[in-house]
Amino acid sequence: MASIPSKRNAAERSAIDSGRLGVWAGLSGDPIADAVQEAICEGRLPAGTRLGEEELCRVFGVSRTLVRQALQRLGFAGLVTLRPNRSAFVASPTLDDTASAYAARRLIEADIIAEATRHCTANDIRTLRSHLKAQAEAQARGQRSQMLRLLGEFHLIIAGIGGNAILGDFVRQLVPRTTLSLALFERRDLPSCALDEHRLLIDLMAKGDAKAAAQAMRRHLSSDFGRLAVKPDGEPVVDLAAALRLPGNAT
Repeated sequence: MASIPSKRNAAERSAIDSGRLGVWAGLSGDPIADAVQEAICEGRLPAGTRLGEEELCRVFGVSRTLVRQALQRLGFAGLVTLRPNRSAFVASPTLDDTASAYAARRLIEADIIAEATRHCTANDIRTLRSHLKAQAEAQARGQRSQMLRLLGEFHLIIAGIGGNAILGDFVRQLVPRTTLSLALFERRDLPSCALDEHRLLIDLMAKGDAKAAAQAMRRHLSSDFGRLAVKPDGEPVVDLAAALRLPGNAT
């Protein structure tokens, strides 16, 4: 019997580690990638913004090689779209893509949390509550990029507790897409209830109410989608030096 929690905890760790590749891993140590990521999450770089290599070189005072490495890192994380011979652009998911991703998450994650609720342990609940505390701290500090990463990671932990590796793989593919949409299109004039909704999910899991947890998960993801205002495609004109809050190099 002791081997079951051990396997489940391993799944949790795998979900977190895998998720960090696509839901952003906080500060990467690459100042260019970190600055662009923060600017996207803060709304200073809208979807579709062109990230010209020459301009980024001037802004950061670095070589084109370092800029390209940063853009590749951002492209791997899904934050930037790389186009041959056309530089790079802040990713711009469409409304249809975003709606499809959320619809898939509602279907998959309702089943995942129901299964997780049926066999979660007291330690699983403590892990989730500890993670919720980290979310609240990030929110209090105004760290939007960190907050968005933690909100997505929370769902990956639940997927790990659920124990179905195949469903977990789907969640790891979908969460980065919806997290990006939140970063780009979330309406700041609408209050976010994400922490309260996450707290409710944990409480229902702790009570062992699988049906109510599944319903709450569907409502939570619908609430997330309802706070989005996906804008038409376009290429905004943005002052990169101002958006990145760094002085451009005068040459």
